[in-house]
Amino acid sequence: MLATRYNIGKLNWSLVSFVALGPMVSVLMFGATKYSSHNWKKGLTYSSISESLQRHLYAFMEGENDDPESKLSHLGHIMCNAMFLSYMHMFKPEMDDRYTEPNSKIEKPLPF
Repeated sequence: MLATRYNIGKLNWSLVSFVALGPMVSVLMFGATKYSSHNWKKGLTYSSISESLQRHLYAFMEGENDDPESKLSHLGHIMCNAMFLSYMHMFKPEMDDRYTEPNSKIEKPLPF
């Protein structure tokens, strides 16, 4: 007989591939050496994160696997930037510098 556990509605971390997160951790370690540990948590604008993410994604889509500067996977850089953006959205909303048209709200998905 198993003990009772109430896990309904809790995050299911067993769905995450921690091995697949390795490239992201390598990039975080590179950043910790280059800047300092947790430097990114001080705050990065949404636009600077998004631009970096897009540069790494573009390079990867063009067939380049590793970043020339860090010699680490572009995928690791993409995952880091996605995590940075999520963190800023959750904990540092003042970093939101996205441009929006005055009096404009996107209420339905765009056709593209």
